[in-house]
Amino acid sequence: MTSCKLAEVKIEYDELGFVKGYVCPRCGSQVKFSYEDDTGTKFYKCEKCGKVSAKLKTPEKTKLENDLKDLIKPVTLDEIKDVLNSTIKHDERNKLVTFLTMLLTYTKEDQINLSFTAESSTGKSYIPLELAWYFPKHDVLEYGYVSPTAFFHEYGTLLPDPTDNRNIDDEKKRKIVLIDLSKKILIFMDQPHDMLLQRLRPLLSHDRKVISHKITDRRKMAGLSTKTVLIRGYCTVIFCTAKFTMEQQERTRLLLLSPETNPEKIKDAILLKIEKESNRKAFYDFMESDPERTWLRSRVKSIKNADIENIIIPEDLRTKIAERFFQKHNNLIPRHQRDITRLLSMIKAHALLNVYQRERPIEHSILANKIDIEEGFRLYEEFSVANELGLPPEVYNIFEKLKPQIPENGVTKRQFATKYYQVFNRTIGKKRLNQILDLLLTVGLLNEEQDPEDRRQKRYTVTCQKIFSSETLNNDKNSPENDEKLNTPQGVTNSNASNKGVRANIVNNNHSSKKLVTPQGVYSFGQKGPYFLTCKLCKKTIQTDERSRSYSNLGNCHVSCIEKLEADRK
Repeated sequence: MTSCKLAEVKIEYDELGFVKGYVCPRCGSQVKFSYEDDTGTKFYKCEKCGKVSAKLKTPEKTKLENDLKDLIKPVTLDEIKDVLNSTIKHDERNKLVTFLTMLLTYTKEDQINLSFTAESSTGKSYIPLELAWYFPKHDVLEYGYVSPTAFFHEYGTLLPDPTDNRNIDDEKKRKIVLIDLSKKILIFMDQPHDMLLQRLRPLLSHDRKVISHKITDRRKMAGLSTKTVLIRGYCTVIFCTAKFTMEQQERTRLLLLSPETNPEKIKDAILLKIEKESNRKAFYDFMESDPERTWLRSRVKSIKNADIENIIIPEDLRTKIAERFFQKHNNLIPRHQRDITRLLSMIKAHALLNVYQRERPIEHSILANKIDIEEGFRLYEEFSVANELGLPPEVYNIFEKLKPQIPENGVTKRQFATKYYQVFNRTIGKKRLNQILDLLLTVGLLNEEQDPEDRRQKRYTVTCQKIFSSETLNNDKNSPENDEKLNTPQGVTNSNASNKGVRANIVNNNHSSKKLVTPQGVYSFGQKGPYFLTCKLCKKTIQTDERSRSYSNLGNCHVSCIEKLEADRK
């Protein structure tokens, strides 16, 4: 007999409306609980007539159980991406990495930090602010602007200083300020500089769980006094700025991201903005009631309540991670010690996303598996190249797009700006142009040289790009004097020279030659470069140890030229 053919048990209520008991639907006598099946339906047997009746689950309970099953199901990054696409168009890599980074906030010490660095109006702060909707409000701290000192003065709890050993009441003892940032998400929107990050370097590096800061406090009556500020706990920091002048120490402590600026993304973002601003209330109501968005928000809350402190990577998988990382990084550099942390964080974040499908060897811990390794590497490889160079992805994208446009003899700033306009269909300001060039020079992707035709300006060439001095400078491909050169950040050197540290004297003694290649740059005969002179008679360039253009320094020139000069003087 199935439950659907049974009569449903009747419920008796007391005066206050509480459930008093259950009675038989046939004779009205008391019933006794018999058993419960695997679907949750409870069966009761009448003590008088012996008939069996059932108590079916309420629709609310049925819906709740279905929601719970849906909440703990395995989920892929593509499914998360589709949910986030409701308000964040395109930027698949950025929104996934940011979401997983924010999810790691609920671990014990696996938090990492992000920086959205890009030009104005690209949506730097929009992505983290939209993703903050899925996280509990009290876990997200949003700052429009915070000065380096206000962060320590304004927030925190006053506590008695434990180092004050005076035998007095706690209220009269020296006070310290405790700022608890455990499992918090800090979003700094459109910060004009990185001074605050410089003061938070130990916190960003996870040097200690509790870090003491000594600052100066100015009071109206007491004047200057010192204040002790303790920052406790690990947090997730998301820093948004349009400045490319961030110090290298900050760049290595942050995972650098940049919003996409392609026309397809901009078009979809404009359409979304039209829909939103045409009827804001209807748009917000729809977003609040969207089942997929509410499901993801509930999943984040359940992951937080799971209280997972550690994500353990098994030993056999650690070996595979190391082999795969070393295979892609033949020449290791110091910053790779921080890059490997970001790779491991992406692996752990994917495991935490599927916490209900992972083994739990000990309390508050889960095990990562092979799927987490593959997804972690896939995400990491999408931003690894630019980050390992210490460049925002936007700057690296500009370099990659303009690199084929840069000739072997380089470009000037004006030519660089022109090519930028031709590729991206928008102009670039002088300040931003200088910032981009400085970054590319700092990481060694471009090399700066003096323009041989106009020494008042610089030329920028691609580093380690092979050039031929006669082809580039003389435009004579058939010249027998072609000498292959290697353009490096230290200058243009002869790749065949036995002693690369010796300064070149003269390219050749042919009077028809018109160019000179030195470790300091490329000079024209007659350009009057430092330490080089040109004989006005035979047109031969010689080297001198003085910065002088006097004819008396032509001691190494032909004797006939010296005699001719002396005759002209008389």
